[in-house]
Order: sequence, then C-alpha cells, then structure tokens
Amino acid sequence: MTTAPRPPAFWLFPLGLLLALGVSALPGEWPLYAVLAISTALLGLPHGSLDTAVAKRHLPLQGNLQLLGFLAGYLALAGLLLAIWWQAPNVALAAFLLYSAVHFADDVAARIGRLGGVGYGLWVLSLPVTFHPEQVTPLFEMLGATQAATLVAVAPYTLALGGALLGGGLALSPRRALSDWRDPLLLVGGAALLHPLAYFIAYWCFLHSPRHLELAARDLGLHGWRARLKAVAPTTLATYALALAALPFLMDLPSDAILMRIVFIGLAALTVPHMVLEFIASPRRAA
Repeated sequence: MTTAPRPPAFWLFPLGLLLALGVSALPGEWPLYAVLAISTALLGLPHGSLDTAVAKRHLPLQGNLQLLGFLAGYLALAGLLLAIWWQAPNVALAAFLLYSAVHFADDVAARIGRLGGVGYGLWVLSLPVTFHPEQVTPLFEMLGATQAATLVAVAPYTLALGGALLGGGLALSPRRALSDWRDPLLLVGGAALLHPLAYFIAYWCFLHSPRHLELAARDLGLHGWRARLKAVAPTTLATYALALAALPFLMDLPSDAILMRIVFIGLAALTVPHMVLEFIASPRRAA
C-alpha cells in the first residue's frame, strides 16, 4: 500500500515558522515590515492571481467582452470594499477578520466540515491577538481603526469558540488528516513565540497561499513552476501597479502605516471578490 505524497504546504509551513522566528529575532520592527511586503508580494498574492484563469475555466464567459465584464465586476467589488474601509474602518476591519476566518476555513473544511473549518479560521486569527494584544492594538490603529482595543478584547472569546468548533470537527470527522491536528498546534507555538506580523507571514505565505495555489493549479492543469508562473504573472504585476498607484494618496501617513494599509487593506479588498469567485467555482469543480 503506497502513501500519497504530502502536499508542498505540509513541509513549507514548519520551514516558514522557522524563518519567521529568525526574522522576529532581528532588532527593531522594520525588518518585519520589509519581509512582510516582500513575502506577500512574492508568495502570498500569487494564489489569488489565478482568479482570471479560474473564471475562464468555470464561468460561462464567451469572448473577450464578457471576460472584461468579469474583470470590471471583480475590481468594482474590490473598490467598494476600499470605499467602505475609507468611511467606516472599524466596521471594515471587524468584517475583514470575520470573512477571513470563513475564507481560511477552506483550508480544512473538505476534511473536518464547514463548522470545524470556521473554527480553524477563528483559531488562526485569534491566536496572535490573544497572545500579543499590546502589539496587535497599534497595528489595528495603523489600519485606521479607532476602536482597536475593543476588537482586541474580543479575541479570547473568538479563540475559545474557534477551539471548540475546531476540536469538534477534528473529533467527529473520519476524514481528518495529520496536518489538521498538527497545524493548529504549530500555530499555537508560532503565535506564542512570534511577533504577530511574523506569524502572519508564516501562515499566509507558507501554508494558506501554497495550499490554495496547489489546488487551483491542479484544477487548471498547470503542471510545473513555469506554467504556474506564466499564469499568475499578469494579474500579480497588475496588483503591484495598483499598489504603487495608491501611494500618492497615503503619503501623509508614517511609512509603517503606509505599508500596513497597502498590504492589509489591499488584501481585504481583494479577498471578497476572490471568495465570491471560489463560491461560484467550487460546485462546478465538484461537477
């Protein structure tokens, strides 16, 4: 009986935690900000950059005109999220954390169920806030939140809820994999030892993104790094251009706040259309 090979993320995540631990040991916070920007640009964004290819495969897009319509709708939805953040940053940040938990549920929901997956997502997000509230509060404030302390105070409760749902999903599902037990435990260690930004780098760039990139690339028949790089390059480069275009509107902020807003508000805006597309495409993949 042969054992199926482990997916790349199984090995990448422990490596990412070790690298993040090394970055956390560097003096000052600017190395963290630099690594955050570089790792998000090179490792985090590409899994969402396959959305155009996913849409072409699973949506009834006939010709370039309908493809342009899809892209316009995708960007319009992202723009709406940016406008909401501009007007109501506290609501936007709270919503971002909640829908990110739902999105991260996709990492494990196929094996431990949707509720167990949501518990996993809450676990991922609540751990660093619970362990390091004094470090997370100023980060939330950089994103425009004026009620950061309130959001931080809720984290122990969402962690408890997430742990209960995750534990129930793990206990009840016969399809659970080794990583479904291992990764939440590694996340506890990472959250305890790492700066919250380093923790985010390890999870986002070395577990979530490679896991979803692998699944989407396999679905699209993209084999080998050259084919995948060719597929993600156009959208990734366009995202870089949009980030650069946003800089003039943020120049009155401190440089660390500029970077935080570009990374996290940008991700918040792109996550919603990405999730909508995945919601539409997933049943078609199963079919």
